[in-house]
Amino acid sequence: MHLMSMRARGMRDVLPEDEIIYRRIVGVIENSYIKYGFDPVSHPAIERLDVLEAKSGEGIKTEIFRMDDNELGLRFDLTVSLARMVAEHSEFPYPFKRYCIEKVWRREEPQYGRYREFMQADADIVGCAGMECEAELIACACDVLDEIGIRDYRVLINNRKLLTAVLEHVGVEKEKVESAIRIVDKLDKKDRNDVVKELEENGIKNGDEIVDAFNKDMAYYEQIDGCAEGVKELKELLSLLEVYGIKNYRFEPSIARGLGYYTGTVYEIKSADAQLGTIVAGGRYDKLIGIYSERDVPAVGISFGIDRIATLLKKEDKRKTYTQIVVVNVKESNKPACIAYARELRKNGIATRVDLMGRNMRKQLDYASSIEAEFVGIVGDKEAESKTITIKNLTSGEQETIKIEDAIKRLKTQMRVKNHKT
Repeated sequence: MHLMSMRARGMRDVLPEDEIIYRRIVGVIENSYIKYGFDPVSHPAIERLDVLEAKSGEGIKTEIFRMDDNELGLRFDLTVSLARMVAEHSEFPYPFKRYCIEKVWRREEPQYGRYREFMQADADIVGCAGMECEAELIACACDVLDEIGIRDYRVLINNRKLLTAVLEHVGVEKEKVESAIRIVDKLDKKDRNDVVKELEENGIKNGDEIVDAFNKDMAYYEQIDGCAEGVKELKELLSLLEVYGIKNYRFEPSIARGLGYYTGTVYEIKSADAQLGTIVAGGRYDKLIGIYSERDVPAVGISFGIDRIATLLKKEDKRKTYTQIVVVNVKESNKPACIAYARELRKNGIATRVDLMGRNMRKQLDYASSIEAEFVGIVGDKEAESKTITIKNLTSGEQETIKIEDAIKRLKTQMRVKNHKT
């Protein structure tokens, strides 16, 4: 069997240089969620199939990984699991604010920046119907992108109530509105004529009129019966975003979000990289929890596409290792001193490696370069006797023999500077 064929299609191994970026992104997201008052939960990877299918929408049902017994499936997102959990726990105080950062699976066609197994980082607010929730979630997401260093992005906002009203206004039958929404959502990815053709292939007439209806400004929708509530919510949200100091937003009437459970506000944050497209998305799903219980509970959430954000950052962050220093012994008898120094460095939070292979000094230095460590610390008889270490910067080539406590201070300073930059 050829080695490249051993991995399941759409799956991948994540190598250190990528995993380091992922963990950096997750760390920033998690810190921001905590600052905004969200608490962590986790969900099972496997859910009952009827739970997954209850409100997934036709587009997602075909993408669920099903178990052999056809009664269980892998979760395709984290929102359905949240809704099921809330339905089972009536004791939660409202608003209930949760975040969850875990893997999900979708049996879709793999493509650039998209895999069948991927990580999502969700935050949700349950039990509150006000637009303050949407504004807080979007503000939180913008804080994350700003801290990570992604500046070139746009917040696109729409409302499902408006979408539904417009489609009915142009003559789409009620039973076909959901299909029309799913197709219209592709306007940012497909040519206009392809969208019109897909509408017609699904038995939805007036394709050109439908597409034209989603290329208007707010004034157009204010004149349509049924749009009043959606327009009111949109205006309130846009006003709140101004309060948060967010300026790079735009009303985008074609944004729909493909999942069938959205009921109100929907939003996407898109990067300037057209191939990557949406890097953050979410919306309001006030009817989803009610499917699993006897009560409707308002809820809204947001989710980060960590793989897509990582693709943007890979151009900037080239680290292959967390290791800051490799402590090198000049000869075998210096190993005890190397281990003692490594223990001190690690106690102070400095990622450190020592030789485990019995290599000579030259090969240890070559190894440090191959993993792209920032520094080597050379320990010979002279250093061991004087409690010093010779620190060499592998980028600049500069080196200096200093006390181990001074080396610790210097490395910790370097670590702070690097963390600040990234």
